[in-house]
Amino acid sequence: MKVRVHVHAFEERNSLLIWLKGRPVLVVKDGDKLYGMDAVCAHMGCAILSEVNGTTAMCPAHGAKYDVTNGKMIEKPNVKPEIPCEQEQIKLPLKTYKVTVGEDGLLDVN
Repeated sequence: MKVRVHVHAFEERNSLLIWLKGRPVLVVKDGDKLYGMDAVCAHMGCAILSEVNGTTAMCPAHGAKYDVTNGKMIEKPNVKPEIPCEQEQIKLPLKTYKVTVGEDGLLDVN
């Protein structure tokens, strides 16, 4: 699906949040590669909006970390051990998307 975001959006940042079919998707640029991943944390359904470092995204609520290349949780959230870690409706790994740049410079997210 073509997203109305031009690749030049990454000139001043390495990540952005887009909406794809009603779902928030985090798009990350690492070097010359682009990655897409559902932007909803599996812990409590919080959006992953902060602290993107390379290909690691961190949930701002409790610090869970995800690898945007494969959607896997690489660090569990900082919560009490007796609190369940995954929300029932959100399965790990998070869904990932292939992101390419079309000839027109717009992102294609599949």
